[in-house]
Amino acid sequence: MDPQAPAPDPAIRGPAAIAALCLRCFVVLAVGNLGVAAAASLPEALHEEGLYPLGLVAVVVAVAAVPVALVGFPAGLLTSHLLRSVHREWVHVLALALVGAVLAGVIVAWVSPDRLGPVAGWALLEGAVGAGGARWWTGWAHRRRASVPTPRLGDLA
Repeated sequence: MDPQAPAPDPAIRGPAAIAALCLRCFVVLAVGNLGVAAAASLPEALHEEGLYPLGLVAVVVAVAAVPVALVGFPAGLLTSHLLRSVHREWVHVLALALVGAVLAGVIVAWVSPDRLGPVAGWALLEGAVGAGGARWWTGWAHRRRASVPTPRLGDLA
């Protein structure tokens, strides 16, 4: 699909669509963190503490669920409303990635101001990948659904 072409269903707005986007954001974060934790635990897999990063990812995923639900949902509603006249999907993806990165950075600065080094960098990356990836995934799901023909009653007989 041409990235400059208007999205077939640009109306990824409203509480239900944004809730689905937040759920996808949570899945992106969970899978990404699980992949990083698994890769980090491979060298130590033969040692007793080899699964520590996998336990850590459970905490990170649980902690990510709260901001995605409490901050991501209203931010997603507001962003989709502000972008309601923009029909280029890549603009929506980049805007959500930027919003996710900024919100993740603000949350880290608020919760843990003494750990702004690598933790903030990781949070910015996770916020951008989580929100931007979820918006791309949501657009892909809408395009896929729009491309499947709906059977008519006469076709079923």
